[in-house]
Amino acid sequence: MIYNVDQALEKLKYYKITSNKESLRRWLRNGTITGIPPASRKEGWKIKETDLWAFIQQRVPEETLMNNNTTNVVKEGNYREFVRAEMWWELVRKNLFEGSVELKKKDLQLFINEKKFTQEVEDELWELISEHSWQAHPRIFYLHDAFLFQSQRIKMDTKYGDSKERILRSLIKYLYNRESK
Repeated sequence: MIYNVDQALEKLKYYKITSNKESLRRWLRNGTITGIPPASRKEGWKIKETDLWAFIQQRVPEETLMNNNTTNVVKEGNYREFVRAEMWWELVRKNLFEGSVELKKKDLQLFINEKKFTQEVEDELWELISEHSWQAHPRIFYLHDAFLFQSQRIKMDTKYGDSKERILRSLIKYLYNRESK
């Protein structure tokens, strides 16, 4: 995968390396990060995924990389889940997803009404879900028993058969718990 400057900057922000686009460009110009120089000003720098990860690994301790990309299951001794989460993140980094689910506001309304949440909660949750996607209807990408939302791996609620319902119920629970803290 090849990243442009904005995509690479998002990764660097996630690992708290920098939030300054000009710092990234300076590192590209002086060779701190290996990149493909722009053919024109309009085109911009390109960065290979392997080069970006090599730079991130130089700057961030290995424990931090592991903690940011996995659950805390390893601390509890459940190594099988830890390894599964690591493999999941490796596949996600390669953009290999099993599929995606398109969410519509009416889907959210059904679950909100079932849980008897207020209209305000529904509006807040829909805004968060809408921010997640650049498309007209938000899409949630999933792989096996988990999905990716705002750089977080969230396990699906396995009590339900339909992927959309499994994802939506887990997502509402995750967002509601996060918002209520």
